[in-house]
Amino acid sequence: MLAHLAGTTKTGETLLPRIASASATETGELARSPHPAVRMLVARRRDLPAGVRDALAADPDAKVVKSIAPHPGLSAAQLRSMADLHGIRVLAQVAANPHAPPELLEELALHDPPTRKALREIARHRRATAPALLACLENGRARPVAARHPALPPPVIVGLLDDSDPQVAEAAAANPSLPPQVMLELVPQRCVPG
Repeated sequence: MLAHLAGTTKTGETLLPRIASASATETGELARSPHPAVRMLVARRRDLPAGVRDALAADPDAKVVKSIAPHPGLSAAQLRSMADLHGIRVLAQVAANPHAPPELLEELALHDPPTRKALREIARHRRATAPALLACLENGRARPVAARHPALPPPVIVGLLDDSDPQVAEAAAANPSLPPQVMLELVPQRCVPG
């Protein structure tokens, strides 16, 4: 029954209660299901045993890999393999992985063709580097997020203060890497009574 429902019902990114409460034995059985939609549902769990997690990470179906890619237990090699094998279908989810290495984030940011969702994930990633963030600035929706990232070079942040998009300028002004002297110049001076 679950296989039929999984194949015909859209559940979004939500972890279904029945999948979340499955026992270790049930989880293993579901992860070996011949139906990719069932494996995809199991892949959303973040408490999977390492063997199950790794098997799902190597799944031939991109939808399964897309669901497991943000799992924090995956290695850099597994993330790179996912990106190489499945390309743009999984890049945003690989970029959303909290342990994605900076070098991989740079590669994903420079992917041709650019992947908009991946750029937004990279722009908010704590491990994003300056080269990755510079690529994110080229995307309108990732631009305000990247402008706020502390790894952005200070001269770039200063340049973004005059951006035509007020959200970008505001994000740049709030960037913790904005040089203190520039911050002082932005703050209106109060008249001190004499």
